[in-house]
Amino acid sequence: MNTAEKNSRKTCICTLISAVTVAICVCIGVTKNLTTIYDVNFDHMGLRTFCMFTVNSNILCGVSMIMVLPYTIDGLLNKDFHLPNWMVDLLFAGVTSVGLTFLVSLCILSPVKGFILIFTGSRFFLHGVSPIVAMIAFCFFITSHVISLRESVFAMLPVLLYAMVYYFMVEILGPDNGGWDDFYGFFTRIPSWISLVSFMPLTFAVASFLRFLHNRNCLKQ
Repeated sequence: MNTAEKNSRKTCICTLISAVTVAICVCIGVTKNLTTIYDVNFDHMGLRTFCMFTVNSNILCGVSMIMVLPYTIDGLLNKDFHLPNWMVDLLFAGVTSVGLTFLVSLCILSPVKGFILIFTGSRFFLHGVSPIVAMIAFCFFITSHVISLRESVFAMLPVLLYAMVYYFMVEILGPDNGGWDDFYGFFTRIPSWISLVSFMPLTFAVASFLRFLHNRNCLKQ
């Protein structure tokens, strides 16, 4: 086995382990939320958990990672690991979403509700392990396609779509008319204009950082 084949095998194994880890974490975290009828610290349990970006972003990332598994197995058998460009783009969108989840959990939610609360229970899997493992895998193992700036815009679409839904349900419809309460506090804990102006640039910053690490390792090959 030559050096290229050894590197391909190592990459396949690391990607396989990462993908399985993310998928398991998402399954555990979402299942715990669905089966928890009441949580004194979090209102959105049971089926209402699907209102949360944390859950939706992790599902997107988990499904993307599961789709990678056949390619890792094929790579181990044929000693050549490669993903279609469209799948790398889909992964990029999923990883950007959970990367934002991790950043918001660490920098915004933790100071308000406490680090232990935000990173224990189902949040340990959805706020912590899943995003971290997914970002490491995307930046250091899944490196067969150099991502363009235009693809960074595509990676932001899930966040943009959720932001539009969240704004409509919270600010326009409101809880009194069947909408949502501001459970993330983006319009009640801070001025709404700050959230509206800063959220997408923050998402772009996350995508750009991930793109930088991913492309740097792509070009090293």
